[in-house]
Amino acid sequence: MDPSWDAVWYSDVRTTQEGWAVEMRIPYSMLRFSEAPTQTWGVHFTRRIPRLGEQSEWPHVPRTERTNLVARFGRLEGIRDVKPRRNVQIIPYTVTGVNTLESEEVAGKRASSRTFDVGGDLKVGLGTNVTLDGTINPDFGQVEADPAVLNLTAFETFFQERRPFFVEGINIYEFSVGPGRLLYTRRIGADAPIIGATKLSGRTGSGLSFGVLGAATGSDFSPSRGYGVGRVSQQIGSYSSAGGIVTLFEASDVGGDHLRSLAAGADWDLRFLQNRYGVEGFFALTNRNWIDADIDGETGFASKLWARKRQGAWYGFAGLDVFSDAFNPNDIGQLRQNNFIAFLSSIQHQVNGGRPFGPFSRAGARFFFVQEFSYREGLDLGQRLDFGSRWTLRGFQSIIFGLEYENPFGGYDLYETRGLLPWSPPGSFAIQGRFQTDERRNWQIEPGLDLAFYGDGGTESEVSLEGQWNASNRLSLSAQIEGEWERDVQAWSANETFLRSGSGWRIGEEASHPDDLTYSDFVAFDDHGTLDAILAGVDPTGVDQYYVSVFGARDTRSADITLRGTFTLTPKLSLQLYSQLFAATGRYDRFRIQQDRDRLTDFDAYPKRDEFAFSSLNSNLVLRWEYRPGSVLFVVWTHGREAEDILNPLAPMVRSPYDRSINDQFSNTFDVFPENAFLIKLNYNFLN
Repeated sequence: MDPSWDAVWYSDVRTTQEGWAVEMRIPYSMLRFSEAPTQTWGVHFTRRIPRLGEQSEWPHVPRTERTNLVARFGRLEGIRDVKPRRNVQIIPYTVTGVNTLESEEVAGKRASSRTFDVGGDLKVGLGTNVTLDGTINPDFGQVEADPAVLNLTAFETFFQERRPFFVEGINIYEFSVGPGRLLYTRRIGADAPIIGATKLSGRTGSGLSFGVLGAATGSDFSPSRGYGVGRVSQQIGSYSSAGGIVTLFEASDVGGDHLRSLAAGADWDLRFLQNRYGVEGFFALTNRNWIDADIDGETGFASKLWARKRQGAWYGFAGLDVFSDAFNPNDIGQLRQNNFIAFLSSIQHQVNGGRPFGPFSRAGARFFFVQEFSYREGLDLGQRLDFGSRWTLRGFQSIIFGLEYENPFGGYDLYETRGLLPWSPPGSFAIQGRFQTDERRNWQIEPGLDLAFYGDGGTESEVSLEGQWNASNRLSLSAQIEGEWERDVQAWSANETFLRSGSGWRIGEEASHPDDLTYSDFVAFDDHGTLDAILAGVDPTGVDQYYVSVFGARDTRSADITLRGTFTLTPKLSLQLYSQLFAATGRYDRFRIQQDRDRLTDFDAYPKRDEFAFSSLNSNLVLRWEYRPGSVLFVVWTHGREAEDILNPLAPMVRSPYDRSINDQFSNTFDVFPENAFLIKLNYNFLN
């Protein structure tokens, strides 16, 4: 099923003596089906009655058998001689706006610029089961902004895709590779504006689904990056499927070089004994080559093979994942880490077969275990044991509880040092808890508490409160408040170059590799006579040069307040609000140098400081008027403020950004000169 489906259709509602009723009219041209003269369609109906906590369905599928709902659909027979008009939609748009921000020439003075743009979308039905989508110079100014986050890990932050062109019908292109995927559409347009993009997708009468996606990006309508994806998936019987994918990324502006990146894979989901058991997996290859450059290319692979029990009160899986150290789909895909072999298993249980018992209407629990080794070096990367459960009371409140034990028998982290030695982090034990109030009410709240305890004394804690309120049949509001704290968490701070000179030790002004530094980039400092002994067992990078990782005890705190609201004035006119206020601060102290993969040694004479504070406010207000089917007028206001306080690492100890309270950071955010964008976007759907 594809929840992103957003065709042009018609509906109306009314209240009768029997209750609320809806009538819908969906043109045949908006649906995909075969061209056979007589057809049978699958159909499934769901009715939710929130005030009763009731969900009624036809046909009924038990909770223990819902792993392939589509195969259990009812049958709608007797459809004959359907000959719909071709679905042709041409949707040009025009957008005009004003941007304001602080002048670069005069502090505190507003500078502004005007924008105007045009573009358009195209949708053409090529028969009854194939659709071509296209966009030229798309504008997504009405899309909600990405949230601010505090990310101190070695990995990039991945955000949800919200742009309509890359959300609608994207399911066919999904190809998961363990913890990642071969297509991450947020890559498209991340570095340069999208010039144009197309999608061709459909399904044949024999059950073959296919999709082709292409896009070009670049400044001033000059393509510098190209993206391509081809995907097929063949349905086998009622429950199984197998398919393949090919992706291509080509860019002429990657560090001044020409990069070509290819990925290909095959996946399968084979199910047996009426969907009760199955075997699933994939095999994928990536190849990255620099054209006309003296840089070696790299080819890597990844694979997965799992056996799964899919139905019943007890179900789960066991499997093996293998990712080589050169597997890298990140030019067009998403993957946090490679170079691992993982043995995984999971057991899940629906208590009492998913039926009510005692004070509970239903309950479930799961246990998960994974053991990893590095593919290249064979290092033990640690283990994780995870227990989670959800208990729903007869009053429709839910209790969610979990435990996690990471590295109980030790292990190494290959990525924390950003390319230097592996590191052996302490084990940790975590507890998670949530409580959800009665889902039948027009308001719900969900408090949560997460605690983590490290073997070396470090702690992490998170407190959250989420709430939703349907204030009326026109107004709905939601809020999320989170606070996170770290205390004495041992973590990487920097990779530093130390230089032994005739007058003593020197350190690079910037934390950089020795090849990026000259003698004038180093400053002398007093090591208190300790650095010779610390670096005695470390291999030098050059003559009297040492490039090593510096760790510190990290303290952080952050707060996040996010608000959302929707006010529906009429069925065709609505006002949506999104606003996030975020603040974070942190510091490292009690610094240590990594001598080898098992040893960190105190270095109290480290001359640098690593402290920071930043805060932001991001808001979107969108007025949406669908003045005719498929045609929309957007009026958008975007507001942003950012403040940061990051010290020069070699600055004398005068003040610390960490000493500022969260309230002070919030207050200071509103003193920062804002950036505002106002735009009006109008599109018109020429619908056949």
